[in-house]
Amino acid sequence: MTLKLVKLEPKYRRHLNDMMSQWYATGEKIIPYAIRRLDYRDFDNYLANLDVREETEELVPDSTFFCLDTEQDIFVGAVNIRHRLNDRLLLDGGHIGDGVLPSQRHRGVATRMIALALEECKKLGIDRVLMVCDKDNIGSARSIRRNGGVLENEIEVDGVVEQRYWIDLRRQTHYDFFQNRECEYFPCHKTNDPEHFNCLFCFCPLYALGERCGGGLQYTESGIKDCSACLFPHRPENYDRICARFAELAALCRRPPEEEAGTPL
Repeated sequence: MTLKLVKLEPKYRRHLNDMMSQWYATGEKIIPYAIRRLDYRDFDNYLANLDVREETEELVPDSTFFCLDTEQDIFVGAVNIRHRLNDRLLLDGGHIGDGVLPSQRHRGVATRMIALALEECKKLGIDRVLMVCDKDNIGSARSIRRNGGVLENEIEVDGVVEQRYWIDLRRQTHYDFFQNRECEYFPCHKTNDPEHFNCLFCFCPLYALGERCGGGLQYTESGIKDCSACLFPHRPENYDRICARFAELAALCRRPPEEEAGTPL
């Protein structure tokens, strides 16, 4: 799955029609609001007025992007980025509204789409991004947290409990994540989330710790440590956990005390 955010252009008219017609057919509320605010069937008007350019009492300037799956050549979702927050958005709207076509969910689309939206936020000079989701929308909350979201609080709006997350883009790092999709073994472990499969630790540094590694290991009948079902070193959130155990690895490499004292073995 290869995703990218694109601005709407005439060449994407079919993509828009297919996504919106499928979404409406489900009877489910389409999110973000920006893509249902206008009638998509009047394409010229939709294209001309999709982005809000001047602030009004209800709206702020924004940018709407559609998420293109280049392998399927279809739109799989959309994001709406508000350039700044008014009082209403600060309470329960946030900077980014995002939605995934129902038929394309549970594939990691939302997590990747948010990551791409955060890159657009950086271009707009937004250092701290607010994202809000319903408390019972576990998938949405997970996607936000995977992109660095830190829960500030929970509020109740019209009887619905919502969670408010902040993402500090000034603290985003790149040294702790790497992917090599050209590798013939990628991903080398079975995963339901290949978009976030971290190749940085191709060979797990914790292997030498044996049963103390903390991963999902097992031993074969011949006594060989088998980590084929373990994803611990390949989850982005575990980078710091692995680095924190380097002292244990260093201890394994120390000379025995008798060698340090110069005593022959």
